[in-house]
Amino acid sequence: MKKVFNVTQGPILEKLVLLALPILLTTLSQMAYNLTDIFWIGRVDSIGLSETDAVAAVGTAAYLTWFAFGVILIAKIGTSVRISHAVGRDEMHKVNVYATNGLLLQAFLGFSFSILTLLFTREYLSIFNIESQTIIDYSLDYIPIIGGFIFIQFIVHGFIAINEGLGQTKINLIILAIGFMVNMILDPLFILVFRFGIQGAAIATISAQVLTLIIFYIVYHKFNPEVKAFKLKNFNLEAMKKIMKVGLPVGLQSMFFTMISIFVARNIYVFGEDVVAAQRVGVQIEQLSWMTASGFQTAITVFVGQNFGAKAYGRVRKSIFYTSMILIPYALVITAILLLIPGSLMRIFLDELPTINHGIVYLRIIAVSQIFMISEGIGTGFFNGIAKSYIPSIISIVGNSLRVPLVIFLTISLSERGIWWSLNISSMFKALLIVVIMVYIFQRLDKVKVKKLVLK
Repeated sequence: MKKVFNVTQGPILEKLVLLALPILLTTLSQMAYNLTDIFWIGRVDSIGLSETDAVAAVGTAAYLTWFAFGVILIAKIGTSVRISHAVGRDEMHKVNVYATNGLLLQAFLGFSFSILTLLFTREYLSIFNIESQTIIDYSLDYIPIIGGFIFIQFIVHGFIAINEGLGQTKINLIILAIGFMVNMILDPLFILVFRFGIQGAAIATISAQVLTLIIFYIVYHKFNPEVKAFKLKNFNLEAMKKIMKVGLPVGLQSMFFTMISIFVARNIYVFGEDVVAAQRVGVQIEQLSWMTASGFQTAITVFVGQNFGAKAYGRVRKSIFYTSMILIPYALVITAILLLIPGSLMRIFLDELPTINHGIVYLRIIAVSQIFMISEGIGTGFFNGIAKSYIPSIISIVGNSLRVPLVIFLTISLSERGIWWSLNISSMFKALLIVVIMVYIFQRLDKVKVKKLVLK
């Protein structure tokens, strides 16, 4: 297969950067994509809509897409890791099998999620105990469009997973960047020029995703003619089990995280719409850290996966060291930015002073957790790469569970600031625990066993 990017040989740092850079740029493009949505939705007052309520409505809908991403990860992570292991072992005949079953699983999960979203939109909104009818109305304009077509995002991530396992991160970057740019162009047109408001944001997003899927389909067959991902004869129940064994813990972890986040959101609504909107914008700004960590986490998963499959344990250890030397200083820079200029960051997206002031408080408090967030991402990428995804998943579930009692206890004396500090404390717990276990496993990589797929 000509387009496989094998990272089991050659300079470690160079290979890691070449693998990570397209993923990182893709992640940053996604961040720009999200920030663009918030920027234009924050201007809907010019067409007679409430800016704060619109941002709050999109923020409420975001928890649905976050939950969906947890379901996506079930097939995405498993497919990527299993394909990377096959590449590392030079077992290219197994790539077809994992590619087929990864895409089939994504399609099934995606259509199921879309149907459930359309059927239970109002029930979903009732979870938040929203008092503002305007926010509810805006959400009902937005969610059926985003949720009804979310199966497209599932299938897109099926292609992304295959390319990541093959090391073809440049292809993902180019295709996704096209989709992001189209969305950025369509957002102001549909939201303000055509005056569709919040529905316009949803239509722009879906239009860009449809184009992305079409390009992925065309390019995939051009660059990977040997990988017959759509041949039903490659359906293999054992392969699907192998994919889910790796991906299910990660997906469950992400879905559980979203449920905890919904609990947190319910408590944020108690303090008013300004706090809700401020936190929503603050989360987007905070992506400077966690989406960068997510991008490198994916690169680490692929790099570690291929080298672990090739039993190149020294390269695995060095890749984690090099990544840490890059990301930890970066996290410190982001921490300084959030502490020093939070007001300037908030004013890019909002005009209302009360909301801006709440956002400043949020950013300054959450700045404390940035280095821990990065460290958790590094550890998660490592464990996913060696097909031990259940370790960071368990740690994450336990750590995120701490947020429930912390929110209840800390809001008594600190109001909404207690919620922000509960996020910090849980991030510290997760990062410290995952790093300790990772260091322990480092010394025993040659003893870690992963079952191989036996084709029948």
